Amino acid sequence: MVEKEISQYSLNREEQSATEKQLTIEVGLHYIALIESTIGTASISALELFTFQKIENDWYLIFQELRLQSILFDLPYHTKQIFINGFEQTIIPKSLYTASAAQSSLTLMYGWNNMQISTDCLTSSDNNLFISAQIPQSLQQMLVGTFSNTPVYNSLRKQIELALQQSINFSNYWLIYFYPGSFSIVNIQQQQLQTAAHFGYTCVEDVVYQIVALLNTYSDSKIALKVAISGIINESDEVYAALKKIIPEIQWQSALPEQEIFIEKHYHPEHYLLPFFNIIL
Repeated sequence: MVEKEISQYSLNREEQSATEKQLTIEVGLHYIALIESTIGTASISALELFTFQKIENDWYLIFQELRLQSILFDLPYHTKQIFINGFEQTIIPKSLYTASAAQSSLTLMYGWNNMQISTDCLTSSDNNLFISAQIPQSLQQMLVGTFSNTPVYNSLRKQIELALQQSINFSNYWLIYFYPGSFSIVNIQQQQLQTAAHFGYTCVEDVVYQIVALLNTYSDSKIALKVAISGIINESDEVYAALKKIIPEIQWQSALPEQEIFIEKHYHPEHYLLPFFNIIL
């Protein structure tokens, strides 16, 4: 049920003590990524990516199977942090946020579910937003039982923060991340957040439908459009070919500085692992 898709490690990572290391775990709809980094420099020394089918699966069993295959999972670390990505979520301005408002908004959008709510806050000079997400109770119980007192964040917050930083020189900027079975989009216009959303997909038509709908809503022919993508996607993929037809000027997101990535990453294009690295760097 759980497949180990990627396992990459730096050659000298064992020379560092546990007190120098942090483990970041990102839990997505169809994957779990484990990223080992150095505290202080935030340089990345290892990455493991596991994939599985649907979130209806038994999360306890998923983590048990992952644990049997992972080198990183049971190692001692000075700190750990968890990111959730792609679950049913909504964004609420800080001025309107309450726990009941988050619950009401999620219920209105997705219907009532017997799920736990996880909330993360994006705070900057111009944006004070809460991202509230519904996660299955079995996942919540798994996180509490296995990672007690470990902070839980939302990956979409990090993508919004990065998009705001990279959009300074553009009037209309899109940052698109591709993950196993899903993708996320953040659109910044005139340094203001327009949309931030996550979608599952099983075929190229799913991706085209969502992007065309967002283009029709948030694109203006008078404003130049800059679109950067990264993640689990290749130039030979049908999805990439379809995107190029919709957005001819689409570009790969800029790679990270070499000194921040110590792992042997030459097995994949530079953009392939950026969404996982960017929740740390």
